[in-house]
Amino acid sequence: MADAELVDRLIAEVAHAPDWRRHHARPGHLPIFNNWGPVSYLTSTGDVVLNDEEAGPLRAADAAERDFALARAAELYAELAHLRPARPRTAVTCDLCRGSGRLATSPEGPRSFVYCPPCNSLGWTSPIADRTEAGCGPRV
Repeated sequence: MADAELVDRLIAEVAHAPDWRRHHARPGHLPIFNNWGPVSYLTSTGDVVLNDEEAGPLRAADAAERDFALARAAELYAELAHLRPARPRTAVTCDLCRGSGRLATSPEGPRSFVYCPPCNSLGWTSPIADRTEAGCGPRV
């Protein structure tokens, strides 16, 4: 999974980051997404953990949270691009975001978006049985 030395190096660099990551640095935990309080982290061992409250305890991510977090890690840290979940052969393009993984919130430009919840921002979903449960399927 993740190379421990690489993740540890990135963790050390985050302490000097000019953005939100500096304030959420924890020993052994690389901050990868901040949702206005809850933060997702990648550990040196390759696990994804979250805190549901800003200063709260960490818990293991579920499968959907893990996919989302790994996609964010690949986006935020070029060295972690290999962690982005691979699209399975049987996956289908998400009908809601049309494969972009993002939903525009206004015509203000490319930074006005939210990540697509049904596909966890991946732009694709699993076969139809899983798609219906996730809320991503043909609109009727």
